Amino acid sequence: MIIEYLATLFNLIMFTLIFLLITRKIIIRGISQTLFFLAFQLYAWIAFWLLLGIDAHQLWFGLFDADYERNLSMMVNLIPFRTLVTQFANFPSAYYAVHQIIGNIIVLTPLCFFLLYFRRITFKRAFPIMFVYSLSIEALQFLSDLLFFQARAMDIDDVILNTSGAALGISGYLVYLGLAALSSHFIRKKLISHYSSKKL
Repeated sequence: MIIEYLATLFNLIMFTLIFLLITRKIIIRGISQTLFFLAFQLYAWIAFWLLLGIDAHQLWFGLFDADYERNLSMMVNLIPFRTLVTQFANFPSAYYAVHQIIGNIIVLTPLCFFLLYFRRITFKRAFPIMFVYSLSIEALQFLSDLLFFQARAMDIDDVILNTSGAALGISGYLVYLGLAALSSHFIRKKLISHYSSKKL
């Protein structure tokens, strides 16, 4: 179906542009950084598909299904915590609401870690930058629903949760720095011990 090919092409172009925007000016040194960069690229594609990817079937139904309806008032929520309260109140089990909350918190955590790892941002700028990224994603989700019938919404609660996920990214990076320093100290100690024994 031609719509599927067009949707796939659109997704590839959008992903490439966004990925190049995020990774511009990054210099990769060594095998470990190369592997990490490739792992991040896989994560970025999965995150893009979940958050911004255009579903050809949704587009088809929106364009050609006469019974397809959408509530424009539900496409934007600018009241903090309204969606979260509604989810806990309406879901038969709090598990689904918790799952939604955790998903929104961790979805951008690897991005924050990546930007810190390649020194694209500082600790002080992590939260503002993640806020801008999250807000941009929500705006693009609104446009994807408006233009491509993707059943997404622009929700301030998602921005709050996405931005809070920066704390996990920062924590993960601090743990990484600690482990790297510990490993470096251990290796240096071993080398000193080795050369000292040789001299004796």
